[in-house]
Amino acid sequence: MIPWAITIPLGLYMSKQRFKLIGLTNRLKEVQTNLRQANKALERRANFDGMTGLLSRDSFFGQLDQMRAHKKTNVLMIIDVDHFKDINDSFGHPAGDQALILLGKIFRKTLRKGDLAGRIGGEEFGIFLPQTSAPEGQIIGEIIRHEIENTFFEPYHNMRHVITVSIGVAGVASHEERGALMGNADAALFNAKRRGRNQVALFEPWMSTKPRLVHDKVRDFKPIVAHSNFR
Repeated sequence: MIPWAITIPLGLYMSKQRFKLIGLTNRLKEVQTNLRQANKALERRANFDGMTGLLSRDSFFGQLDQMRAHKKTNVLMIIDVDHFKDINDSFGHPAGDQALILLGKIFRKTLRKGDLAGRIGGEEFGIFLPQTSAPEGQIIGEIIRHEIENTFFEPYHNMRHVITVSIGVAGVASHEERGALMGNADAALFNAKRRGRNQVALFEPWMSTKPRLVHDKVRDFKPIVAHSNFR
C-alpha cells in the first residue's frame, strides 16, 4: 500500500500532466484546423477566380477536357464584354471590377446545373455546356446576352450603364484538340464583334480557323483601322 503522503503529490503530478496533455491535444487540433483551412484557401485560389468566384482559366479548361471526353454533344462559348475599356476609363477600375462581378452572378443564375463557367481573360469568359447541341447553345447564349443587357448596373449613384456582351458559340467534339475548339469559338466571337457587338454568333466552317491571332492583333495594333474598333 502506497502511503497517503506520497499518493497526494503523485495525484497532483498526474493531474498536471493530464492537463498538459489536454492542452497539447487542443493546440494540435487547432493547428490541424488552421492547416486544413489554409489548404482549402490555397485550393480555392488555384481553382477559382478571386474576383468573380467563377472557375480560373486552368481549372475551367481542365474540367472541360475531362467532361468532353465522356460527352458526345457539347458547346464551348466565349463571352467578351463590349467596350470594357470604356467602362474603366469613364467610371474607374473599381466600376469595371463591379461589372465583372455582376456578370459572374448572372452566369451562376442563368446557367444549368452541370454547366461550367470560368474567367479566362481580363473581360473574357468561357462557358462549357455539356450534352448540348450547337443550336441549343446559341439559344442559351441569347438568353445570357439578353439577361446581361437588361440587368441594372449603376457605376455611380443614379447613373445607369448598360453592359453588353458579344458571344461566340461552337460545337465541341471529344476528339478535337483544345486549340481548335478555342479557335472555332473565337472565330464566332470575332464575327459577332464585326457584325456590331451585343449579339451571339454560331461558328460556321467558312469562318477563320485561326481567329485568335487576328483577335490579338485587333487588340494590340490600333492602327489597323479595319479591325481596331471591334473591341
